[in-house]
Amino acid sequence: MSQIMRRKHAFVRFWAFGILTLCLSIPGLLAEEEKLKAEDIVARHLASIGTAEARAAVKNRLVGGTVQLINRVGGSGELAGKINIISEGRKIRFGMNFSPINTSSVQVAFDEKNVSVGQVQPGMRSKLSQFIYENNVMVKEGLMGGTLSTAWPLLDLAARQAKLEYSGLEKVQGKKFHEVKYRAKKGGGDMEIYLYFDAENFRHVRTRYHLLKIGNEKTSFSLIEQFDNFGVFDELTLPQTYKLEYSMDSGRFVITWDVAISQLFQNEEVDSKYFEVQH
Repeated sequence: MSQIMRRKHAFVRFWAFGILTLCLSIPGLLAEEEKLKAEDIVARHLASIGTAEARAAVKNRLVGGTVQLINRVGGSGELAGKINIISEGRKIRFGMNFSPINTSSVQVAFDEKNVSVGQVQPGMRSKLSQFIYENNVMVKEGLMGGTLSTAWPLLDLAARQAKLEYSGLEKVQGKKFHEVKYRAKKGGGDMEIYLYFDAENFRHVRTRYHLLKIGNEKTSFSLIEQFDNFGVFDELTLPQTYKLEYSMDSGRFVITWDVAISQLFQNEEVDSKYFEVQH
């Protein structure tokens, strides 16, 4: 056999071996992805926050910052305000106040038994407050505010007894995230809840709530929470920026809230009265 033919056969064998290796490795990679379960995502997510000891050391948390409300569709104008998130165990108080106009304010609380939602005028709530009032599972389950709150359900999933279903890697706005469907043990109604975790570090970066109401016509509601700019506070990695987007019927109206966290305190004295909204 000539030297040229030997080289040709060697090249063919090398090429065939490379293709075979690639074909064998792809199912292996897919299998690795398929092996991940919801509990694996939760375990890695908790580790991304901090050690078990550091997480357990937190009894309560007070978060404060600024918020910018923008009516993007179906309205106009911007409002600047303050945000406060107070949490202790499963109890939480979530508030956004705007000045001088307060008709967009949000005050929500859960005292481990009841959810209370503030009114901006007698018998009137802001759009976001009304949505939460009608679908309070996000507050009862401790989902709202993500890891900024001690009520975050993945910190004590056994007590919640929620059902989690891992959907795999999903691409959102060009980035890949692990998607987990969250179903409360009770009180979830028709609300669909999806949690998204960074594909590399398993930080919780997004929650999507979707509700389809069917009456005389179909009406679709969506609330998205996004978390970014993570920093270390008392050995815990938590987000420093937070964005909410509330929309109806895929853009009939769209409101966003851009939050910058500037204060965070833990294990302070917290009055129980904060966990109930007075009308």
